[in-house]
Amino acid sequence: MNNDKSAIQVIAGAARCPEYSPSMVKALMKKLETNEKAFALLMNVTPSTVRLWTTGAARPCSMARRLMQIYESGPEIVSKIAGESCPEKGGRQTSEAKEQTASCGK
Repeated sequence: MNNDKSAIQVIAGAARCPEYSPSMVKALMKKLETNEKAFALLMNVTPSTVRLWTTGAARPCSMARRLMQIYESGPEIVSKIAGESCPEKGGRQTSEAKEQTASCGK
């Protein structure tokens, strides 16, 4: 029963996902040493979506916020993910993935 309680506590803690203001998105990009285009690739969105987030014209959706939270808490994961998901490094983005993330900037 103790393990069940621990699992519930972990899930409850993970359920909290911060809102990301334009300044927080910019700060994360700086922390990760990425420009708009590179950050867009990591987030699996378009550079124009990142621009909307950084200007406050749109807010990141919940999936994008969760991914930002992961990147913020463990920036070292970026180098691992970059090799798997960035087209320049042999990764690929499927049309299905593009469709699923199209609404993140709205």
